[in-house]
Amino acid sequence: MLRTSLKSSSYRRSRALVQRLLPQIQYAYINTRSESKTLAQSAVAVSPVSRLLEPLKSERTESNAKHSISKLTQKSFSEIEQTEFTAPAAERQPGYYSSKGDNVIRQPFAREINYLKSLMESFVSDQYYEKAYPLLKTLSGLVTPEEFTKFANIYLEALVQDEKVSVRELEQVIDKMQRECHFESNNRTRALRLTKYLETDPKFDLDEFFRIPKIEDIRSTLSNVDIIGVDNLYTIFDHPKAQTWIPSELKESYHEYDLNKNKEIVEDTKKLQEKDGSIRSLEKDDLSELEAVDSFGLQIVRHSLLGLEASPDKIAVFTSDIKEIIKDMTNEESKQKITSGKLNYFEMYQLLETQEQRDQFNHALANFNLDRQKQMEIRGVEGAKEKWKHEYEETKKRDSIMSTKNLNAQLYEWYQKLVPLLQKERQECLDLIDDKATNQKSSENKERAVYAPFFVKIDPEKAAMTTILEVMKLQSTGGISNGMRALTALQSVGKALEYDYITQKLSKKDLKRTQTSKHKGSRLLLNLVRNAAEGDPNEDFGWSQDISIRLGAVFVSFLMEVAKVRVSRHTVETEQSAFFHSIQYIGGQRIGAIKLHSDLVKSINRSSLDSCVQPQHMPMPVKPKDWDGYYGRGQVMSPLVRVRDSPETAAYVKTAARNGNLDQVYAGLNVLGNTAWTVNKDIFKVISHYWNTGKEFLDIPGVLDKPILPPKPERSDDPSIKYKYRKLVTQLKSEFSTMRSQRCDANYKLEIARAFIGEKLYFPHNLDFRGRAYPISPHFNHLGGDMTRSLFLFWDGKELGERGLRWLKIQLANLYGFDKAPFDERVKFVEDNLQNVFESAKNPYSEDAWWKKADKPWQALGVCFDLRRAYKLPDPTKYVSHMAVHQDGTCNGLQHYAALGGDLEGAQQVNLARADRPQDVYAYVAGIVRELLEKDAQKNNKYALFLKDKINRKVVKPTVMTNVYGVTYIGALAQVRKQLEDYFPDNQRDSLQEHARYLTTHVFAAIRQLFENAHLIQDWLGESARRISKSVSIDYKESDNVALHSSAVIWTTPLNLPCVQPYRKGTSESLKTAVQTLTINRIDGAGMVDGRKQVAGFPPNFVHSLDATHMMMTAAACGERGLKFASVHDSFWTHAADVDTMNEQIREQFVKLHSSNLISLLKEEFEIRYKDNYQLIKISSKHPLVKSIKELKQQWTKQLNRPITLGDELYMERTRLEFLNSDDPQKIKAAQDMVTTIKLAHEYEGEIEDVNDRGTYEILIPLKFPEVPPKGEFDVNRVKDSLYFFS
Repeated sequence: MLRTSLKSSSYRRSRALVQRLLPQIQYAYINTRSESKTLAQSAVAVSPVSRLLEPLKSERTESNAKHSISKLTQKSFSEIEQTEFTAPAAERQPGYYSSKGDNVIRQPFAREINYLKSLMESFVSDQYYEKAYPLLKTLSGLVTPEEFTKFANIYLEALVQDEKVSVRELEQVIDKMQRECHFESNNRTRALRLTKYLETDPKFDLDEFFRIPKIEDIRSTLSNVDIIGVDNLYTIFDHPKAQTWIPSELKESYHEYDLNKNKEIVEDTKKLQEKDGSIRSLEKDDLSELEAVDSFGLQIVRHSLLGLEASPDKIAVFTSDIKEIIKDMTNEESKQKITSGKLNYFEMYQLLETQEQRDQFNHALANFNLDRQKQMEIRGVEGAKEKWKHEYEETKKRDSIMSTKNLNAQLYEWYQKLVPLLQKERQECLDLIDDKATNQKSSENKERAVYAPFFVKIDPEKAAMTTILEVMKLQSTGGISNGMRALTALQSVGKALEYDYITQKLSKKDLKRTQTSKHKGSRLLLNLVRNAAEGDPNEDFGWSQDISIRLGAVFVSFLMEVAKVRVSRHTVETEQSAFFHSIQYIGGQRIGAIKLHSDLVKSINRSSLDSCVQPQHMPMPVKPKDWDGYYGRGQVMSPLVRVRDSPETAAYVKTAARNGNLDQVYAGLNVLGNTAWTVNKDIFKVISHYWNTGKEFLDIPGVLDKPILPPKPERSDDPSIKYKYRKLVTQLKSEFSTMRSQRCDANYKLEIARAFIGEKLYFPHNLDFRGRAYPISPHFNHLGGDMTRSLFLFWDGKELGERGLRWLKIQLANLYGFDKAPFDERVKFVEDNLQNVFESAKNPYSEDAWWKKADKPWQALGVCFDLRRAYKLPDPTKYVSHMAVHQDGTCNGLQHYAALGGDLEGAQQVNLARADRPQDVYAYVAGIVRELLEKDAQKNNKYALFLKDKINRKVVKPTVMTNVYGVTYIGALAQVRKQLEDYFPDNQRDSLQEHARYLTTHVFAAIRQLFENAHLIQDWLGESARRISKSVSIDYKESDNVALHSSAVIWTTPLNLPCVQPYRKGTSESLKTAVQTLTINRIDGAGMVDGRKQVAGFPPNFVHSLDATHMMMTAAACGERGLKFASVHDSFWTHAADVDTMNEQIREQFVKLHSSNLISLLKEEFEIRYKDNYQLIKISSKHPLVKSIKELKQQWTKQLNRPITLGDELYMERTRLEFLNSDDPQKIKAAQDMVTTIKLAHEYEGEIEDVNDRGTYEILIPLKFPEVPPKGEFDVNRVKDSLYFFS
């Protein structure tokens, strides 16, 4: 409920002025929808209604122009050539997203610009300059001069790199762009011209070229090292004035070059010819081959991992390096083992004696792995094709009928038919672009012209494989039974083709600028140019959404044309389409679907296609490049923040990146990405043993060929029996599908793990919109379950020491489930079970092995192996452990809420304060609930009497865990109901629901009692989000294509990461494709926000942003201290020897985070960001303010001869405030006398209450936020002394 009050005297004066001043303020409407500022300069000028309406005519014209431009993305390159698209200068000016004050730019024609840019880049990369120029010219009519210069330089760069283009022709193009496009050159343009002159004119005079520019411009020109290139820079370095010209970033490179250039050039090092073969990479002869699930995805995993095999020459170089590294080792036995060829890389690494040797080994392995990484990326789909081909040929040899029973052979047949079609289509596209098509203007060629510039860039053979794999992958995940949504299929295929194109483009990128003929140049300069050649990490790359969908549609349509299945019915064999298009209704919406033939579905069920793993999503054998912008560099092409359909989120984060605000975020991510891992060979052996039995074991799913179904009921059986049978069959089939899917998923993980045994691997991370970090590799990483986590070891080891040995024991106790006891008791628990620990490690296959009874058995077994090895030494503290030891928060979301609210008892129960033993918040809440029920039981409440003896921590835990993240009453009711189901038979479901409702209410009451202040903060967050999502900016104009309520909830974390809630309602648009006309939901960052999601999502999202911030701060602090660090959200990992140091930083960083009043700071941020927003509220129609506002609006309506809109009210107030803040006394006086509807509300004294009853009237008032709830007495510094805060 919102109440506000203002001065009644001002209100009365304002009301009295309405009649007298109305004629004087009508000028304000002149600019309501136009740029006619000159008509509004006089504060007292009276304008006739006819003049007031005149600007609407120009608005209509501008609206038509906008409509025409919005159709650009539906036109082909040839249609764009023949039409002029120019937006008025004012329309090209960038707008803003939720808040103008944030200065985050929203490009008004972003979609159209991205489409034109993609087309232009496609043409210039293939040297179709004449085709590209009209697109460039069109861009000049949509963007500001500064933006156009950037696009023009892309065009010019292609001309500079083209040896067939002369200097004279380059200058002519620049002159033409200046005349026709108003091109304004900059220092990058000068760098392009300089490069062309240096490479084509041997008599080029540098002095003359740099005669006019200022020294600052010369240095700025030479900063474009990616354009100029290494050899051209060496030419400049040789000039007598070089030391004056070169910018600061080139100084060190210049001095290095200057020192080296007079030294004798040494011969190239001869390539080693020996083929030692003693260093093996992938073959794991001592490991049993996994019994694989028959899955295409798995075959692709296996083939892409062949990239880990190294070529003989690379092996020879690496072998030579290793021999040099180990030559000074004192232990001859270890030296012989390393050179024997029987060890993997990790085992070699463990035998090295000094840190210098380990550093040298890591350097040699990094160089060795660079080529292996590239091979792994580019060999992804070849494996699937080879498998299909093999089975196809084997089938032919047996003279078998090609049926859907042999699915791989069937797919190869599709592939063989698809490739020629794609090759033919590619040639048609080339002919069209070259103006050689037989009927250039036919309807078929008009449609082809839309996608032709992109189709020609795709290799038909690889594209055929990609299309088949993507479509087959989607059959189980595409959102439709036995099929997929058409839009999903087209997007998936289009994005996969785009990714393939970008990967190939980067791998074949012209390295001319980064190559040099000078052996004794500057290595620093080479690295500088290579880094610059990777481009701006904050610039977008790739195709627009429309292009990806259209291209995907073309390839899918060709597949649907050739893909057939052979069907036998009653001894008659026919060929039928494997895919067909249909319409389905889902949730009341008409959805286009691509369905699979029933025989194909049956075949797929026999050979699972649950996943198709792309090799670029594998772990990396090389260290990822550090984050320094929005897009990752090198092999990591992912964005910093992973979010779909939220250009606003991307814009805010990119702006923060460009402003240099994200260094702390990069620091945390780089620590996570730079942590090197390897696979635990001992654990893998045990897992593969149980896997190959085919039986279900712990969390390993068993092998099932088909679901085991009960016998069918008789025809004469009761309908209720038949209904129960059908229901049971559906459930059993679903469980079978789930189990098979889980086994297939586990198989992928284990196959990747097997290939990486002995290898060094890394996991680059990125973020979700709240700042939570996730590994980019989705299929095999340490965020998996118990079995997956057990497979990871740190590459580097650390000697345990006394404290490390203690923490290793505590780790085992925690994993075993003995984690509620004090540390000393946990240590004693392990020491009492040391014989069980040793026996588990010695004989893990024993039927009653101790480790199998642990809560997390696989990870527990890993610690057993480690402890056994440690105790084999005379002094176990000297053991070098690679094990990751975990420290987990206690219901971490509640820990942050308790710190925010300062709840004393709540803080104690989530271990923020020191205690002799760890506190259990779930048990404590259960105790409060029991007390509440006891009171009700004394009043003979039937629900309390039944439930009071059935309350334990298990009953309340789900609701306590999720309450902090905004679980609704309905969600909590479902959780409690599930916990109570065992107490109620099937025929008492109504009674179960009643008891669940009663108990849910008391669980909520107990949580609120324990975390009273925290819940007030949760309420404050929700109410603030409600007001923001229902507010409108004073800059809102109905003609700007911006939704009324377009303000998303945005906040900045303490690490300066902007968090934007991506909950908006899109607008529907039609997109014609080769498969169907699609309805696309466009979300452009200026549409209506989804108020319900904005409100419900903000409290949990804000807390998630805090736990993410705490993790990143801890990661960075641990990295600074030389610790290896990893995390799974609120579980932090490091070496056993470093747990004490990490624990200190966990607490220090939490205290640092919460030392400020974060909610007060958030309120201040909101007040700044949304200071120009107005909230639309409903007040009683009988409120005295309503009469005054209605009178004013009625008089405006008479003057304008039309109803007053919300945009009119905002414009009046905006003009009043602009005049009030001007330097013109006449304007100030007019503003002081002016009356607007918003001013009337603002100056009203008395309560203004936001109500939801009938009989209300909507008014605008300045957006105000509730007062921040008072904070409790808990001192967050006490966290530093808490033993069990993280434990």
